Amino acid sequence: MCGERDPGLRNGALQQKFSAPERVLGEMRRHLHRLRQLLPLSLRCSLQERSPGRARRWREVPGIERVEARNQAVLTFDDGPDAGPAATDAVLDALDAAGAKATFFVVGEQMEKAPDLVPEILARGHEVGVHGQRHFRHDRVPSAESVADIEAGCATLAEALGTPPRFYRPPYGKLSEAGAEACRRLGLEVAYWSTWGLDWEPLPADRVARRVNRDLEAGAVVLLHDSARYAVRPDAAATVGAIASIADRASALGLDLVTLGAAVDAPAPVAAR
Repeated sequence: MCGERDPGLRNGALQQKFSAPERVLGEMRRHLHRLRQLLPLSLRCSLQERSPGRARRWREVPGIERVEARNQAVLTFDDGPDAGPAATDAVLDALDAAGAKATFFVVGEQMEKAPDLVPEILARGHEVGVHGQRHFRHDRVPSAESVADIEAGCATLAEALGTPPRFYRPPYGKLSEAGAEACRRLGLEVAYWSTWGLDWEPLPADRVARRVNRDLEAGAVVLLHDSARYAVRPDAAATVGAIASIADRASALGLDLVTLGAAVDAPAPVAAR
């Protein structure tokens, strides 16, 4: 279970636990993926869609990619909570209007900037999970740093909830073996996704919705973002604007949009006699 939060891990101080060479190497590897921003938008989206390494990594470090197909699909939002305009609050309002529930994977450093938003997310009937204390690729840093970040993020959220969190989603969907072992030790279930909106890119709302709806079906887990803090777009307005279209498509398919916990815990249908 998540322990008490180490004050030394707050406000970006986590890296101080590591030597200077480890920090330099970690910074270099952590940000290599940002070179992708130099590519044209269409090429970036194509490369992210076709990534063969994702399937291989998820086989090596498995997690929840789909849920049981029981007339339900799961909405998830990463990278918040974000008190800025066109961010978490606007996403919550759009979900209320659509009659949908969701799971928010929150970042510890973001929680410290917007401490009132996790209680608000819960008060609206949604669920929160761990997205780490900071936001970086865990497959490109020393194992000790990956583990320490998961522990810190888990402790930060547990402190806010008053109970241990259940789910962890690694940033960029990339987790090390050491990180996976930390999740097992902390009682965290690793969560991935089956469809996404590519909404960290500067795409309009209709394109975000079309991309999600292309693979929206019973048992789908949808990846979206309620913050642009770690993205190339200015805000999450396109995500907010896509929610109604996604909800309409789910309704047409006879699907309820629910939290990850509700979907995982849904009782099996009773067999007809």
